[in-house]
Amino acid sequence: MEELFNVAGEEFYFDLDKISEFIKLEKQENLEDLLKEVQSEEVEDTDGNAVIPEESYGQIIDITKWELTKAMIEVVLSEQGELDESMGLAKLESQLSIPFRISFNTLLINKILKKNG
Repeated sequence: MEELFNVAGEEFYFDLDKISEFIKLEKQENLEDLLKEVQSEEVEDTDGNAVIPEESYGQIIDITKWELTKAMIEVVLSEQGELDESMGLAKLESQLSIPFRISFNTLLINKILKKNG
């Protein structure tokens, strides 16, 4: 792996594959059944709505998870405070905003933000 910059004595990075996996919406049973029945490029479902075969569209995402994940990443990337990393983690923690700490912890717990090594 590439040499990374240190942040508070550790090397962190965003796992883009984990983000994709985390926000992916699992298909619902009735949607799978409907898609199996599709023979042409486009058909109508029981309500008259157009249905496009699974091969024709990309990943379906959980929009709530995506928006929250995106917002937390933006908070982490936009922290503006003057920080003295040489003072150690305890002092550094007190210099960081509450939104940053919550976002950082959430991304770390969900393995979206990872420590190198």
